[in-house]
Amino acid sequence: MKLLLLEDDKEKRDRVAAIINSAIQPISVTNVDNFVDYLRCITIEKYDLIIVDLVVPQYKLDTEQVMTKQIVEVTRGDYQCINFRTPVIALTAFDAEAEDGFKALNLNDITVLNYNSDSNEWASGVLNKVLSCVPRVNFDVVIICALSKEAEAFAAAGFAVSEIKLINGLTCREIQIGARTGVVITAPRMGLVSAAVTCTQAIEFFRPKLVCMSGICAGVIGRSKIYDVIISETCHQNDSGKWAEGQFQPEIYSVPMEHKLSRQIDIVISRPEFLANVRRDVTLSLEEFPPGATNLDFRVILAPTSSGSAVIADDDKVDMIGRQQRKLHAFEMEAFAIYEAARLSLLQPRVFSAKGVVDDGSPSKGDAYHRVACLLSAKVIFECIASGMLD
Repeated sequence: MKLLLLEDDKEKRDRVAAIINSAIQPISVTNVDNFVDYLRCITIEKYDLIIVDLVVPQYKLDTEQVMTKQIVEVTRGDYQCINFRTPVIALTAFDAEAEDGFKALNLNDITVLNYNSDSNEWASGVLNKVLSCVPRVNFDVVIICALSKEAEAFAAAGFAVSEIKLINGLTCREIQIGARTGVVITAPRMGLVSAAVTCTQAIEFFRPKLVCMSGICAGVIGRSKIYDVIISETCHQNDSGKWAEGQFQPEIYSVPMEHKLSRQIDIVISRPEFLANVRRDVTLSLEEFPPGATNLDFRVILAPTSSGSAVIADDDKVDMIGRQQRKLHAFEMEAFAIYEAARLSLLQPRVFSAKGVVDDGSPSKGDAYHRVACLLSAKVIFECIASGMLD
């Protein structure tokens, strides 16, 4: 946050700065002690908040004088001024001057607060204004995960990821992907509802150009195998419909990936070096090899997937889902919600999901392949974004 403070009383200036620094970090404070320097600053640099005293020297080393009219004129008189709409607080110890200029200050959207060196009553007013002016944190890319292990895979893969932090109530890890800023968000729980709410909040808070989902999924037997990474070309919801006379009658809702993005991803994953980059530095322990496998063998496939609200470990349910779409390659619990939230957003960011296959939805499913599948999913997403699809 960038703050401009016009104040010639050092004690008052330090006190105001200390109050603000105690509530918000990081903050950059530019201090000026005369009107001429103030005019220069508001002309050449944009600030998030301005705090002014009304009785200050006009020039450096000049005597103090009432500058209310001049401050209003230069700050609000020229709509082309880059700080024309910047919030301003007039924080003055001179009650008479505040009262005399109150009408002009009020008409020009300048908040007037009376400063008292013997109390902190003014501090709450300043802090409330400061907090309302904290600039929005934007990211180019938002990556949503349903499980902590899926989010942790980005750090485990060796990418530059920050420590966990809470931003606007979301569990976040910041990540740098080339020149792009990103954030990896862990949803509070698995499932369509949590994913939809988390994605909607992330789009609103961070205004990304691209939303992704990383993690693990179940594969359809005969179409995908363990460690394949399935990128959802179209997402279906597999548990919407009607139960009647002991049978489920599905009503399939679908959201396709943006056509141009689909073609870009298809080109990227077809490059010979793509799989090599994803495979690099991924080592498996003995128990992480699928039956009969002696090396890490996987594909990255652009294909339809489906989502439902429940974990599936039942052969009959798997068969029912597989018959809903003849080209279906995988099913999981969140991707449809991510695609739908992005589609319905006013910002409409681009969106894709890439998840690694860890089982086939049968009763024998387990956790043995989760770590590697999470790594492969994270690396596929990173490589796709690093390829320049947002440039």
